[in-house]
Amino acid sequence: MKTKKQVSIYIALLLIVSWLIQILAISITGDINSDAARIWLVGAMLSPLIVTIFFLNRNMNLRQKLLWKPNSKIFITSFFAILIPIFIAFAVLIIIQQFNYGQSEWFSFSISSVNITGGPFFLGKGIQSWLVFVANIFVTGAAFALLNALVATGEEFAWRGLLQPLLTDQFGLVKGVTILGFIWSMWHLPALLNGYNYPDNPVIGSFILFPIRLIATSYFYAWLTLKSNSFIPASIAHGALNGIQTAIVANIKMNASQIYENMITITLTVIIGLIFLALTHRQILIKKKKVYKNCH
Repeated sequence: MKTKKQVSIYIALLLIVSWLIQILAISITGDINSDAARIWLVGAMLSPLIVTIFFLNRNMNLRQKLLWKPNSKIFITSFFAILIPIFIAFAVLIIIQQFNYGQSEWFSFSISSVNITGGPFFLGKGIQSWLVFVANIFVTGAAFALLNALVATGEEFAWRGLLQPLLTDQFGLVKGVTILGFIWSMWHLPALLNGYNYPDNPVIGSFILFPIRLIATSYFYAWLTLKSNSFIPASIAHGALNGIQTAIVANIKMNASQIYENMITITLTVIIGLIFLALTHRQILIKKKKVYKNCH
């Protein structure tokens, strides 16, 4: 009962602090999507780290639950943390172009090459072979993932570092990670209701689209965290999502309603999330079998 109460207080603190920062950003800047609001949003992203440090100082019995230590498994999981957001971005782009819902403002594809006309790509722009293009995308994606991870760590230290093990201990894998994804989406609520991410459909985006997307994303991040026993790969994945995935999708010029892109992105995220949820479940079963064999 004590742990359940501690978890409830922790969740409440995470939400209240972030909501206050977002409300201040909206009140002071008048536009959550403005440049002036960005510093406030960075502050909101860093707030879970501060709340978690404060909370653990007051609840030292939960410190052993924190998944944070660097280890060798981080390297292979970080590869997937970068690769999957890039895959989702290009899958969204290909589907949109295939159905003529829109066109990329950055890329023109042909059988033998790709012409990069925009974007901050480390290996340059212009016409490139597919091999160079793939290397360019991954190198650029990795660089921006690591850069954005510095801020994303503010969130992931809390979400995957502490809250995931607390909730999965209490509710089990599927239910615990699902609850975590929903809490994570509600953590963004003031900004979402004021047009962040879904300016054309703020209510549907806030209570349906974004929760589904972040629950599915949490399934993927859960695999990264349990596979590496650290929140660090989830921070890198979060950085890749906020970096190259968002940039590629945002630079699609839509011919149709934005809701098409939203639904395609969510559908692909759900498919990826369910795949990694199945892998996570399998991973846990394998560990249980090993423990059982060692005990007998």
